[in-house]
Amino acid sequence: MTLESKRLIIKEAEVGEAAFYFELFNDPDWIKYIHDKGLKSVEETAIYLKDILAKNAKLNGLGFFSVLLKETNEFIGMSSAIQREKLDFVDVGYGFLPKARGKGYASEATLLMIDYIKKKFQQEKVLAFTAPENEKSQQLLKRLGFEYVGLETVFEGEKDCVYEFTF
Repeated sequence: MTLESKRLIIKEAEVGEAAFYFELFNDPDWIKYIHDKGLKSVEETAIYLKDILAKNAKLNGLGFFSVLLKETNEFIGMSSAIQREKLDFVDVGYGFLPKARGKGYASEATLLMIDYIKKKFQQEKVLAFTAPENEKSQQLLKRLGFEYVGLETVFEGEKDCVYEFTF
């Protein structure tokens, strides 16, 4: 799967992108707001990606995707679209390097993913989750038309803010 907008390319992640993902996964904001994967080297990240990509291969077009600047092919972030076992709808996620934040890339990438999910999976809504303290992400979701549903334990640990985008 490859998606394109005016400024971005979203494509399936590859093990060869481990150096980029090592940087992204060890960004302090990723650790604070998303999850500390505990990856201590590019090699560990490559092993992690290999496992994730094997799982993605079974998801019929869902999974974990790299976001690149179209003009330079520079990796700037990631997007995800996952159908989790305990949820009825696909959820979208995103994370960007500090140098790519505040430029509208997360909004642009998320809109591409929403359109992709609508067309390919014909769902009536898309979900998104944020840490309660991640106000910037919550603001982004609201700007895109997501509605706040409430707090729910979706993943292990703390409760997350749940948002829905209805088609």
